[in-house]
Amino acid sequence: MLIRIQKLSNYGTSSPAVARTSVQGCVILGFFAITEAQREEAKIVLHELQRQLVRCVEIRDQIAETVDSAHKELKTKGFNFQSNGRAVTLPSVIDLQSKAESFLQSAKLAIRETAHLVKPFYGEKLDHKFQKFAAWAEGQFGPNDTFTQVVKGWEPWVKRVVIMRNAVDHPEDKPIGKLITENFRFFGTNDAPVLIDPIWCLSGEPESPILAAMDGIIAGIIELGEEILAGLFYKLKHNLPLMIYEIAVEERDPSCPIRLRVGFEETPNA
Repeated sequence: MLIRIQKLSNYGTSSPAVARTSVQGCVILGFFAITEAQREEAKIVLHELQRQLVRCVEIRDQIAETVDSAHKELKTKGFNFQSNGRAVTLPSVIDLQSKAESFLQSAKLAIRETAHLVKPFYGEKLDHKFQKFAAWAEGQFGPNDTFTQVVKGWEPWVKRVVIMRNAVDHPEDKPIGKLITENFRFFGTNDAPVLIDPIWCLSGEPESPILAAMDGIIAGIIELGEEILAGLFYKLKHNLPLMIYEIAVEERDPSCPIRLRVGFEETPNA
């Protein structure tokens, strides 16, 4: 029998998109009072969440590499003016619009997977429509329940990401109806030139740097997945005095920077 060895991803446990989804999540699942079948089903969801997030990180890094390279070249060579200063050669992110659209598609799918974490335990298949997720949580646990409040708190943020993706799937000639991207641009004068990095926005809205926006979406989805899993932990953990602790940023292992760990509840001093 031939053993097949393949590298399936450029991103390992040093990436938060890996460490803080499937690696961290599978450990936390070990403390759930559930069947092994439920645990395995939840692990599949975590792996799919990781896969979609890694795709987002990959697209973001491709753009960042071009941006970094452009600024390094500009620092050493300056702007390339032509035709007696009437034209200038600018760098570009190849297929910027397609990259932005693909990023948003994977972001939406990753958000969907965070909601899918509920299904192995409660049988309810939810998705990126967090208003329905919030309604389900309220019906299941009550309006004042911590888990319900977490889902409701994330709903506006999730809706914003989904609106951006929907502007790709169903573009319309109206405010926030289309996704707009702009590649590198020239600003200023020939004597004081400035290179403007790629941006995106929805039609009719202020533009924003695309890399910073992508960083925010990636970080948000990672935290969203953690909060949903942590909420489920408190619903389904073994009948032991356990709780989830946050590891301080400076104490996280760079080779696997997980943020959450399970430990025993601290007992107040007598």
